[in-house]
Amino acid sequence: METNPNIDKDIERTIGVSKNINLVDAPAMFTQKTMQRISVAKQASRFTTSALLKIAAAVILICINAYTINYIFDAPVQQTPVVTTTIDDLVNDYQVTDMNNDWLNNKTSKNQQTHELPETH
Repeated sequence: METNPNIDKDIERTIGVSKNINLVDAPAMFTQKTMQRISVAKQASRFTTSALLKIAAAVILICINAYTINYIFDAPVQQTPVVTTTIDDLVNDYQVTDMNNDWLNNKTSKNQQTHELPETH
């Protein structure tokens, strides 16, 4: 790198120029007026990128929920078949042939009718 041989002189001139700068007095209420203008400019831009992303995410979630609810209500309901079996079907399925199936239907068998004890008073 090349160095400027007069760098010291340039630095001294720059510092000398900054010493010659005078203070500037701002008009009365300048800072309050400026801050009001800045706050009005900030309020004007309500739709920032993050706000738009939040709105888009909310809309997407609402659409997904609406689709899910619509899918649930439009899906056909699976109905279980109604089973109408009787005791006779049960006997036939399990092949209970050694007994009379009348006792399953709350009927008394012939043996019970003949072996009843007489009532005593």
